[in-house]
Amino acid sequence: MRRYLKVATVVALAFVLFVAMARASGFLLLPLALALVLGLGYVVVQVVTGSPSPYPRIASGPFERTETTTIQLSETAPCESCTDWEGPGERRTTYRELVFLGVPLIGLSTTQTVLCEVCADPLAATDERELDAIDRELERNG
Repeated sequence: MRRYLKVATVVALAFVLFVAMARASGFLLLPLALALVLGLGYVVVQVVTGSPSPYPRIASGPFERTETTTIQLSETAPCESCTDWEGPGERRTTYRELVFLGVPLIGLSTTQTVLCEVCADPLAATDERELDAIDRELERNG
């Protein structure tokens, strides 16, 4: 709870400084204040409703998160690392987002990567953990 008070104090001070700067220039006060109030209102609604967020409540700034989905490799979805197109694999979707107080506000970019089981986790794909991905690939092809 004390973290929230610190964050609220910083936001309030930033708003006061913002208003003081906008009063000096005059014409920017209304649109900037409206944007700030709408943005904070959106964040408050998200925090109060408790909608699930992948980020901690005090997170602010650009963040990345990755979701993993198990797939079967095919000719249309080969491994991007070793170009293998048979067997199990995974699709990793990485989201880069602008986050304020744990609420993702804007999606900056989204990338998808398809990897085979060996390239996704080289040590977990074999019983012989001392072999690396290159050794296993040579054994599989030879």
